Amino acid sequence: MNDKKEAIESFTARLLRIINKHARIEDLPIRTGQNIGLTAKEIHCLNAIGQQEGINIKGIGDTLGVTKSAASQMVGKLEKKGFAKKEKALDNDKEILTYLTDTGWEAFDAHKKFHERHLKTLVKQLGEFPDTQLAVAASILAVVESVVDKRIAELFGE
Repeated sequence: MNDKKEAIESFTARLLRIINKHARIEDLPIRTGQNIGLTAKEIHCLNAIGQQEGINIKGIGDTLGVTKSAASQMVGKLEKKGFAKKEKALDNDKEILTYLTDTGWEAFDAHKKFHERHLKTLVKQLGEFPDTQLAVAASILAVVESVVDKRIAELFGE
């Protein structure tokens, strides 16, 4: 077996471990100030709404990389928990727009602070790498994402 193939296999194995660890985190409930548990997936949905208030369900799906159905289910859960609300678009009865409630904005702000701390740690550790290496890593991840997108299209016809 050649060295490049082994390096790529090692890289993809590490990436798979990272994805699996991240999936474990995504399923854990995170307590908000009101002691209401939200999954990381719900918080990311909440974040998408907060960043683009009035975003439609398809837009949330596109932002999160999930189906329209999955996005709709997440918004429904957020609405039941009092974090988001849905409204029909004025010019299109079929289009549903989403907004955060006051409680949703509180959770959005708490999540934003969490990500700022997380990003600060990443910047500190990755900041030791030269810009050229970070650019190469970003390019490699873009290729991996492209391959995954093609696989999704093959499997799900998307």
